[in-house]
Amino acid sequence: MDLTKQIPAIATLANAAAGVLACACAVNGRPEVGALLILAAVLMDSVDGALARSLGAASDFGAELDSLADAISFGVAPAVLVGALVPVGLRHLGWALATAYALCAAWRLARFNTSQNGAAESHADFIGLPSTGAGAAAAAAVLMHARLAERGLLLWPMLLPCILVLLGALMVSRIPYKHIGAVISRLRPGVAVAFAVTFVAASVLWEHEYLFGTLMWGYALSGPLATAREAIRAVRHA
Repeated sequence: MDLTKQIPAIATLANAAAGVLACACAVNGRPEVGALLILAAVLMDSVDGALARSLGAASDFGAELDSLADAISFGVAPAVLVGALVPVGLRHLGWALATAYALCAAWRLARFNTSQNGAAESHADFIGLPSTGAGAAAAAAVLMHARLAERGLLLWPMLLPCILVLLGALMVSRIPYKHIGAVISRLRPGVAVAFAVTFVAASVLWEHEYLFGTLMWGYALSGPLATAREAIRAVRHA
C-alpha cells in the first residue's frame, strides 16, 4: 500500500475528528473551543481535496469519506454547538431548529453527491451554500456571540438557532455561490501572499472573532446579494 496516497484520507479523518471534538466541547461548556475546532475542520476540508489532486489520489472512496466527515463537522457539530447554548426554557424549540439545520446539511451533501454537475461544481460554482461555508458561518456566529456576552451584551436567546435556520435554508436553496478555492487559484501569487499576510496581521491586531465573522458571513451572504443584484439589473433593463 502506498502510504502517500492515504494522506488526503488522513486529512479528511482529521476533519471528522475535529467535528466530534467540537461536539464534546459543546456539551462540556466550551463553545468557543468547539467553534474553533469547526474552523479547523474547514481548514482540513480545504486541504484534503488539494492533496488528493496533487498526489493523484482522488477516488470515489475519498469523495464519500469527505461527505461523511462534512456531515459531522458542518452538519451535526454546529447543531450541537448551538443547541447546547440555548437556555433551558427554550431548549425544545432550540434543538428543533438546530436539528432542522443538520437535516438541511445532510440534504445539501446528498444533492451535491448525486448531482450530474458535481464534478464541474467542485471547480466552478456551487448551487446553494456549501456545507463548509455554513458550518464556518455558524462557528463564527458562536464566537461573536461569546465575545459579546463577555462584554455584557446579552443577545436574544434564540438568535443563534434562527441563524442556523437561515444557513440551512441557504444550503438547500438554488442560489449560486462561487468556489472560494477556484477564486483564490486565479489570483496572482503576489496578491495571494499579500492577502494571507493581511489576514494574519488582522488576526493579531484585531479580535479574531470579528474578523472570522466578517469573512464567513460575507461569503454566506454573497450568494443572495449577488442574486438580488442580478434581479435588479434585469428589471432595470427589461
